Amino acid sequence: MLHWKRSRFSKNVILVICSLLLLIAISSQRSVVHSDQWKRQQISIMYAQYAAQFPQVESITVEQLQQFQRQHKKIILVDVRSPKEREVSIIPGSISVNQFEQNLAKYRDSTIVAYCTIGYRSGKYAQKLQQQGLKIFNLEGSLLAWSYIDGKLINETGETKKIHIFGHHWNLVAKNYQPVW
Repeated sequence: MLHWKRSRFSKNVILVICSLLLLIAISSQRSVVHSDQWKRQQISIMYAQYAAQFPQVESITVEQLQQFQRQHKKIILVDVRSPKEREVSIIPGSISVNQFEQNLAKYRDSTIVAYCTIGYRSGKYAQKLQQQGLKIFNLEGSLLAWSYIDGKLINETGETKKIHIFGHHWNLVAKNYQPVW
């Protein structure tokens, strides 16, 4: 009888250990940490796929935008994301689509740049405005790319390193930024 109890006990211990190892393996797959280089490549690949849907829209890189800002060029940044996303963070000085469209005539002589999380929604928006005769650029890679040049972001409490994304698949922010979804 004693041998049976030890054997059953051993099987239970082995079962528990195997279960724990399986849980560790599953959780480690979820928390795979990719290099910044890999993430940047993913942003470029995804943006290229999206940009193919609006080929007439000109892009501006995050580096070009940052250079324009340093040169104090007259830039209007239009954040096409939802209010919930904009609550997490925005590029300083950016305005919402509603604010932009209410003062469209005021901005015609400015360099207009639309952005979102990666550039798909802003590209679609830029395409719509181009069809209406407005010159507008799409920010290539948008906020995800912005994080790799340590671009400044703010929210209602001040400077932040948070960026709204849509889940694990979209967690392509630079290491010193925090994804929020």
